[in-house]
Amino acid sequence: MHFQRSVVRRTIAVAIASGLVLLAPAPATAAPKPPPQQKEYAYISSLDGHVYPIDTSTNEVREIGATAVGGGPDQVAITPDNTRLYVTNAFRYVSAINIAKRSVTDILYDKDELSPDSLYGEAMAPDGKHVYVAVQNPFDGDKVSVIDTATNQASATIKVSRPDQVAIDPGGKRLYVADSKGSLYVINTADNQLIATIRLNEAANGMAISPDGKRLYATGNSGNVSVVNLAKQKIVRTITGAGTGGLAISPNGKRAYVVGVNNKIIQGKVSVINLKTNKVTKTIPIGDIPPSTGSGRYFRPSKVGLTPDGKSAYVVGSYGKSTPQGTVFAINTATDAVTPITVGANDTMGVAVGRL
Repeated sequence: MHFQRSVVRRTIAVAIASGLVLLAPAPATAAPKPPPQQKEYAYISSLDGHVYPIDTSTNEVREIGATAVGGGPDQVAITPDNTRLYVTNAFRYVSAINIAKRSVTDILYDKDELSPDSLYGEAMAPDGKHVYVAVQNPFDGDKVSVIDTATNQASATIKVSRPDQVAIDPGGKRLYVADSKGSLYVINTADNQLIATIRLNEAANGMAISPDGKRLYATGNSGNVSVVNLAKQKIVRTITGAGTGGLAISPNGKRAYVVGVNNKIIQGKVSVINLKTNKVTKTIPIGDIPPSTGSGRYFRPSKVGLTPDGKSAYVVGSYGKSTPQGTVFAINTATDAVTPITVGANDTMGVAVGRL
């Protein structure tokens, strides 16, 4: 009996001790550090040969002149992970920029100085693996060059006559290439083969595809926007009086922003289109109004980029009357308030928005 009681006492003691351990509070552990807050930048290419980041929360230019990309930078595309920019130059190469390191790698196309490539439109694949660049060359032939972003080398060539604007659908399966004569070529990105041709009303100056991938919107010199149903492969609507330049579609697919010039008063403008009704709902003036003598300058917008939340638009372009001045106009899309931002020392050319 004495043995049994001792065993019972030990068992109870162990159980009580175990219970106390279970009831005791766990030792404090350090709370995980929150990830560093990413800032959002609008990256602007300038004819002075640089890319300028604008902090979209303050509209302040950061690191002026830090990233040189050579002569004639134009289009800007950013990888989906926001780590690299691809900037087309007027002739011969694309500059690949590592944003964090501010290092630049030039991707050459043509080593023959007597046969330069002229670069036009640019589109980034949704998975970030390829960049598509429209290239015109009167000697060696026109093409869309496919850049492999892993190697920063041109990995394929798509033969297209006089390619100008390019756009890729959200799924990354179809590349759309507009030529300078009003044709829109549909390319299967799996094998880079032409699968269809869509006839536009005019040559495209700018193109954008809706977030659902169902429609493509193209501007032209007429100032109208052609709405292409991509499943039917034809124009289904024309939106008049919008603008002649670049365009961007809001992330929710409800609005399009089109840049152009109000010819009545010769002033830059951004037209806002309701994509449900396909009508221009308002026009936002951009830049200076020249005096009545006509000797003043005015801003001619060329492209527009939207922040991922659709709350801000950034408009790039040039001043008329041969008065170069690096200017970007930031638009608050809720209030239509316009803020001019001085960027560099020459015309602003391209814009892409990303986080870092």
